Amino acid sequence: MTSSDKEPLLRLEHVNVAFPVKKDFPFQKQRFVRAVTDVSIDIYPGETFGVVGESGCGKSTLANTTLGMQRVNSGKIFFDGEELTAMNTKQLKEARRHMQMIFQDPFSSLNPRFSVFDLISEPLRIKGGYSYAQQRAAAKEMLREVGLSEGDLDRYPSDFSGGQKQRIGIARALILKPKYLVCDEPVSALDVSVHAQILNLLMDLQEKYHITCLFISHNLAVVKRVCDRVAVMYLGKVMEYGSVDKIFKNPAHPYTKALMNAIFDIDIDNMHERKRLQGEVPSPINPPAGCRFCGRCPEEQPCCSQGEPPLVEIEGDHYSACFLHAAKQEA
Repeated sequence: MTSSDKEPLLRLEHVNVAFPVKKDFPFQKQRFVRAVTDVSIDIYPGETFGVVGESGCGKSTLANTTLGMQRVNSGKIFFDGEELTAMNTKQLKEARRHMQMIFQDPFSSLNPRFSVFDLISEPLRIKGGYSYAQQRAAAKEMLREVGLSEGDLDRYPSDFSGGQKQRIGIARALILKPKYLVCDEPVSALDVSVHAQILNLLMDLQEKYHITCLFISHNLAVVKRVCDRVAVMYLGKVMEYGSVDKIFKNPAHPYTKALMNAIFDIDIDNMHERKRLQGEVPSPINPPAGCRFCGRCPEEQPCCSQGEPPLVEIEGDHYSACFLHAAKQEA
């Protein structure tokens, strides 16, 4: 589903993830929260792939499945040519040495009882085969890479600001030189003044180490700045998918258009009129029978409630799951 000739580092094929809901009474039929539904995407070596959507749309669950932290109910995930979903625990542990994650909240993701050295060198201790001197040397190198000094090695997280804590988290994630990195809203918990610094640092380190990134964000401006391709999710499904440039220049799905329309405008003298979506997000326990966006879509057609629209290519490396475009393909 891309114009690239390279083989994907990560491939998801019809991935589904559902969580059982606690029963209200003994003989109630088992219900499930459908967090991710029939998602198929390819992520290529060296690129930054963005995932955007409202809270609860399944972004973080999707990221966790790519790391093997969440098992899928059905579908397949391939990493570097190997099927993650077919691996046993030992094989999965070995594969995950090439994957790391930067968490959203640097304040809670760092153990306050650990020194900076303990935090950064922990992946080396888990992997094994490194002496204490080698761990110290590697930790010092990574501190310099993220813009901190060697003198910070024996300090504790409470001594640092939020931006500095996130730099420590980045150093910890990159010390094993992973092939694949998940960035789960890495700047959303930080002051606006340090957003650009952290994003530029991530981009520089990604280019230096040729890391493939999955970047989760609510901020469309950030996604446009740092990502090569993007998937727009709504209620567990991919609504639109493809090149960032093409999607931002020509948003095709009504939900993507609504997200674009909600971008914050700082030009208070020439603010555009916002088109608000009607209704509430349906429950993931009982999603609509047809298109997931049915009922809130300003361009809803009678066929939208009859079945789920296919993800069709509307131009090179640009796909949309909407009956408006499916009808044009058939015509």
